[in-house]
Amino acid sequence: MSDNISAIDKAIQAAQARKAAKSGDTNATTGEASATPKAPKAPKTPKAPSEPKRPRLTDEEKAARTAARDAERATKKAEREAARAAKRAARENDRKTPHMSKVEKAASKLPALNDAAQLAVNDITANFSASVVSAIAAHLSHFNRVKATERALGQTISTGDTVRIVSGDSRYIGQTGEVFKAQRIRCYVTVAGAKKPVYLFTSDVELVSAAAASKSA
Repeated sequence: MSDNISAIDKAIQAAQARKAAKSGDTNATTGEASATPKAPKAPKTPKAPSEPKRPRLTDEEKAARTAARDAERATKKAEREAARAAKRAARENDRKTPHMSKVEKAASKLPALNDAAQLAVNDITANFSASVVSAIAAHLSHFNRVKATERALGQTISTGDTVRIVSGDSRYIGQTGEVFKAQRIRCYVTVAGAKKPVYLFTSDVELVSAAAASKSA
C-alpha cells in the first residue's frame, strides 16, 4: 500500500516538474523559480487642508460692501464719461481747425492799414460788442458803396489811365495800376504781382492820373 502511495507521489512530482519546465518558471542554470518584482505603489498625495468657512456677514457689513461696490462703479462710470467727453472735445477741435485755417488765410489777404486806421479798428473791436461791430461794418460798407457810385457817375476811365484800387478784391485794395482795358462799367487794371489784369468795376478804382494828361506832360 505504501509503495503505491510513494509511486503516486513520485508521479505527481514528476508531472509538476514537467509543467514547470514547459511554462519556463524554472531557471535553467540555477533551477530556482523566476519571479518579476512588482513596482512599489506611489504614495498617496496628501489632501490639502480645507479652507475654514467664512463667517457670515452682518447686515452692516453687507451694506458697507454694497456701498463700496456702488462707489467703485460710479467712479469707473465717471472716468468713462470723462474719456468720452475728451474724445468729443478733440473731435470738435479737429472739425473747427479747418474753418479757423480758412479764417486765418482770409485775414492774410486783407489789405494793410496805416497806424491810424489800425488803431481805429483795434478801438472798435475792443470796446464794442459783436453786434455793434457788425453794424459799424455795415455803415462803412454803405459809405463805400455811396462813394463808389459817385465815382462811377462822375469819372470816366480810359485805357492807359493810372488808377488806385479802393474796393473789390481785398488782395489789391490800395495798390496802384494802369488801366489795361476800359468798358462802360468794367475795367481791367494791370497790377504789379498779378499774373493777369485785375477785373474790376469802374467804381472800384479812383483816378490818379489820366493817360492824356501824362502824355501832354
